Amino acid sequence: MSFLRELTGLGSRPYPLDRERRRRVLIALAERDMTISSLAQELSIPRAIISQVISGRRFSPKTEQRITNFLDKSADELFPFRTPEEIGKMRQEEAQKRKSA
Repeated sequence: MSFLRELTGLGSRPYPLDRERRRRVLIALAERDMTISSLAQELSIPRAIISQVISGRRFSPKTEQRITNFLDKSADELFPFRTPEEIGKMRQEEAQKRKSA
């Protein structure tokens, strides 16, 4: 399991929101005039799970692959690799937003 954490940079849950990832997928969906809901329906995966995978909240290489295949994009285009440092920074940003809200 530690190898997977090192490989993905994810570490422990909850995974932080990855706005760049989400933006990339939403652009790819817009190019096809689709929504997250319509993608979920096409892939027969619950919308909540698709949304969580797209935003980086849920780690699922299998679902990511299904999304990339359906949208005819590479995984690097839609789901960029994140280093542990980048994920740590995203977590800090989320914590700061929660404190200021």
